[in-house]
This record gives sequence, C-alpha cells and structure tokens, in this order.
Amino acid sequence: MGTELLLGQITDTNATFICRELAAIGVDVYFRTTLGDNLGRIVEAIRLAAARSDVVLLTGGLGPTPDDVTREAIAEATGRPLREDPASRRAIEEYFRKLEREPTAANFKQALIPEGGRAIPNGAGTAPGVFLEHEGTVIIALPGVPREMEQMMRRFVLPELRARRPEGLIIKSRVLRVIGLGESNVVKMAEEILARQTNPTIAPLAGRGEVLLRITAKCSSEQEADERIAETEAQLRQVLGEHIYGVDQATLEEDVVGRLIRAGKTIAVAESCTGGLIGNRITNVSGSSRCFPGGVVAYANEAKMALLGVDQDLLAKHGAVSAEVAAAMATGVRELFRADLGVSATGIAGPTGGTAEKPVGLVFIGLATAESVVTERHHFLRDRLDNKFRTSQAALALVRSYLLGLSG
Repeated sequence: MGTELLLGQITDTNATFICRELAAIGVDVYFRTTLGDNLGRIVEAIRLAAARSDVVLLTGGLGPTPDDVTREAIAEATGRPLREDPASRRAIEEYFRKLEREPTAANFKQALIPEGGRAIPNGAGTAPGVFLEHEGTVIIALPGVPREMEQMMRRFVLPELRARRPEGLIIKSRVLRVIGLGESNVVKMAEEILARQTNPTIAPLAGRGEVLLRITAKCSSEQEADERIAETEAQLRQVLGEHIYGVDQATLEEDVVGRLIRAGKTIAVAESCTGGLIGNRITNVSGSSRCFPGGVVAYANEAKMALLGVDQDLLAKHGAVSAEVAAAMATGVRELFRADLGVSATGIAGPTGGTAEKPVGLVFIGLATAESVVTERHHFLRDRLDNKFRTSQAALALVRSYLLGLSG
C-alpha cells in the first residue's frame, strides 16, 4: 500500500520478496493489490481479500503519521476496536530511551492492535505488526520499510504460516535462460514437453533479448521438487541444447567471459550506439581482465576514423549505421588492441534520428577474427535504453555463437 507506489515514486520490492518467500513454503499467491493512503479504499480491499483468501497480508501504513491508517482499516473492516498492547508500548518507550528522545502520542499510536489480535514484534523499528484471525481468515499487517518487513516475515510470519500449512507443500522454481531464439521458436521446439506438463509446470516468458523458461514444482519436500525440476530441465536441454546459456540469475556476459577464458581468447569492443555498455557488461564479470584488453566508444564519425581507422569514403557511401561500418569498426578495434576477436555495434538508439531507410532501432553488429568478419542486422522497436541493452545482448550472443563453434 502507499500513494508513493501509485505515483511511481518508489518500486514495490516488498511484494516481490513476499511472493517469493510465500511460494517457498507452499502458499499460493492469487491476488496483489496496490492502494493509496485512503481509509475507505483500504477497508474495502481488506473485506474483499478476506472474503476470497485464507490469508491477507498487508504492508505499509503502520507508522505514526496521519496517513498511516492500516490499523484503523483493519479495525473497521473486521468490526474490532483498537486496543493498546502493553508490550508494544513498552518496546516503543525503550526504543526512544536508547535514542535519548521522548516519544509523542503519535508514536504510541503504533501500539494499537485490533481487539483479539496480537502484535508482531519489530526488532528493527517502532511499528509492531498485526496478526489477527477473523472469521476463518488470517490478517497480517507489516511495516512498509523493507528491512523491518523482511525481518518480521522471516522471524514470525513464515514460521507461523508454515505451521498452519495442512498439506505440507513447498513450491520451488528454476529459470532457464535461452538466447538466440524467439519465444515462439522456443515454444515450438519444446511443444511436446509443454503439452504434457503437469507438475512441474513450465512457463515461457519473454525477457530482454532472451527467453526465460520458469520450471515450477509443488512437492512435499525440497528434494522431491529438485528431482522433478531436474528431470524437466534435462528434457528441455535435450531439445534446446546450447541455446540455454544459464540458470536463474546467471548473465550472458558471465557465460561469454567464461568461454573466452576457457578458449584462451581475447576480445576488444568498438561501440557507437551502446556507449560502452558492452564493455561495461564484460568488465562486470570478475576475472574479465584475462580476456578483455580494452574497448573504444567511437560515437562520432571523426572518432570512428581517428581511433578505429574507419575509412571516410566508407562512411560517406554507406553511413555510420551500416554493415560495412560495423565490419570496419570490429576489424579496427581488434587490430588496435591486438585481440583475437573484435566486436562492434552501431545503430540508431532513438527516439530521434531515424529515417525511412534507417528507422529508429536499426542496429548493425560486427564480429572480426583473424580469419573472417561477419555482421548481423537487427531492428529493435523499443525505447532508447532498451535498444541499447538489446544491442549489447545481441553482440554478446554473436560472440557466444562464435565460441560455441570453436568448442563444437
């Protein structure tokens, strides 16, 4: 909850954390609602949630200010008046004593708990949480401060809900990261596996320049979930092969840097539209100094000529955004740093600068080796930052494809 969320001023990381932690103990999350700091709307949302769910979990609105109305909303929605919790009041007094400050009446508002409920201790702040059972529904309220909420979730909420879980199920997921194929191609290649999925389930998701396959198992033990996920993963790897580059939080640059090091190859980058993003991603990987001597951001044509040796006539004839210039940039940077590979990117990131012949999102990538130079043409239809990231993703994917050819 919180007006700041609805205004886009902050990102709701609390919801991501809560959903992930609940899934891990087998609690299915069916609904997520974001509300402003309005008592009437919060009351209405609590009543609706309690009517359709076994557990209602709220975050935010437990502070001392007038717009913190979560306690009042729970009290009104359930018809239970607020009562002061003596232990919570003492905890607030002790908190301010350590700060050598005097609490105000507004601070003691945080010690109010709906009748019949109990306070959830807050070891990192002044606002206790609320735990209330009402007409067969468990209502839980936690502070919106992530550090406080996460601590209270781990210490109280998750153990409480785990103990109440009748079937003893856990939900576990693994994400396979796929490069070099579109979502429709992935679905077609894996259609037989997708058609017979039950437990685990497989959800294809479109990522940024990649496809994600989320495998989710619901089992009575973590070992059983791991075994089922591993079996499904093996089936998907059999049909998708080397297009799967990583699992869960793995990145494409980690895979590429690892392959470069194992192959004993070095790479240099020449970037125009990406402005150094390819080099940044490579150097984000620990140990990349073993394969990355350096790179050049040659944004202007003058820089392409002076630093990379791109011929002026080539630029005049084909333009900076062309396969020919991408090839020259890749060759030039490889020679400049005496690297085994040179990779380049040139394009129109947008939102301005496009023409009918060369629209916004048009990108050319080059890869030069001692034996050959190849280029790829891409057309991304996104905003500027997304175009830059997808260009870097495509460049790394082209390098990975070359390295796979060496190892294969």
